[in-house]
Amino acid sequence: MGKVVFVNSDKIGDGEPELGLKLMQSFLYSLARTEAKPSAVIFMNSGVRLTCERSTALDDIKLLAADGVAIKSCGTCLDYYGLMDSLAVGEVGAMGGTAETFMAADDVVSVG
Repeated sequence: MGKVVFVNSDKIGDGEPELGLKLMQSFLYSLARTEAKPSAVIFMNSGVRLTCERSTALDDIKLLAADGVAIKSCGTCLDYYGLMDSLAVGEVGAMGGTAETFMAADDVVSVG
């Protein structure tokens, strides 16, 4: 299956939130422009905000999707944050599918 990227937050690290948001945006920008792409990017917890309307990373995530990368956002998380109707790229995922994707992956890279 290749590599799977797991995004479990809308920011990288535990330092200043504004810096964490910039780092995540920079990571997704860079990932969308690398030659080697992951087979999937799975967004969970506050990471689902990145796949929704008004996300500053939306264009980069759409580039990944256009390159054939599966984009999945946790349905429970979208519901928790009241974002189910705001999903702008990819599809709603469920925990069973996430577990299967992780187990089938050659490698899982966690970012967040």
